[in-house]
Amino acid sequence: MTTLLQTMIPVFGLMALGYVSARRQIVDQGGVQGLVMFVFTFSIPALLLSSVATLEVPADIDWGFLVAFYAGSFATWGMGIFVGRVVFGRPLADQAIFGLGAAFSNLFLIGLPVVLTALGPEASFPMLVIIGFHSATFMPLTVILVQAGRSDSGGFASRMASVLADVLRNPVIIALAAGIALNVVGIGFWPPVASLLDLLGNAAIPCALFALGGSLYGYPIGGEAAPSVVLAGLKLIVHPLLVWVIAVPVMGLEGLSVEVAVLMAAMPSAVFVYLFGARYQAATEVAARTVLLTSVASFVTLSIVLALLG
Repeated sequence: MTTLLQTMIPVFGLMALGYVSARRQIVDQGGVQGLVMFVFTFSIPALLLSSVATLEVPADIDWGFLVAFYAGSFATWGMGIFVGRVVFGRPLADQAIFGLGAAFSNLFLIGLPVVLTALGPEASFPMLVIIGFHSATFMPLTVILVQAGRSDSGGFASRMASVLADVLRNPVIIALAAGIALNVVGIGFWPPVASLLDLLGNAAIPCALFALGGSLYGYPIGGEAAPSVVLAGLKLIVHPLLVWVIAVPVMGLEGLSVEVAVLMAAMPSAVFVYLFGARYQAATEVAARTVLLTSVASFVTLSIVLALLG
């Protein structure tokens, strides 16, 4: 229990500090958004670039953990879409956001600190592999569904090209690709550059958690609660359970990589779910409430998952 508290209290304490700072107007929403941009544009890419470029790939890695994570993720994504369509009768664009809320984990703002704190630096490789495919898969699929559900879909091809360009310009994707390339060719960093990356990377986790707490204060929480409650159940309970079932009973996997996959699946819905809903004006309030509800409830559910993982 002591180790569990040592993992969870600093993470959610920083989130609470960000929330209180935004609520008390110590930091306004403009400042919070600026911090979010710093984290996503500079700090996290620096952390990923440095980590991936210097990462030692295990010789005996079993890639089944990646199959288990994404099989469980896409199954939960499909459930979210089904719930949006059949249970709540939402249009296709809203269904896409429902699916994203059910399956798109907060791997950066909460996943990185929780996994590294709980499982140690040995968890870096499977964690970074999972992160590498996350946005590159769910983001284009969600945009395709959103655009397909719109009546003004005449420019569908151009929109898809724009989405692809956005993915390729994403700082996280660029950092991961550059890190992999440097790792493969065995080129290290010039010491001053390495120090710069370390300074930026060390700021990623505390700034990300503080920014997430501040962002949660600005989300609308009024309105119909049932969709968000259902999506929260899919995200925090069904998603990690499916990943575990696929990885352990079905595929017979074990070890640290499985623990990372299950823990990453147990993360709350990412802030990206709300931002995506707001950008495309699809199920925006449901997305906001889902992010807020899963972020708060994950203190309990992540504690349970960590306890079950030992």
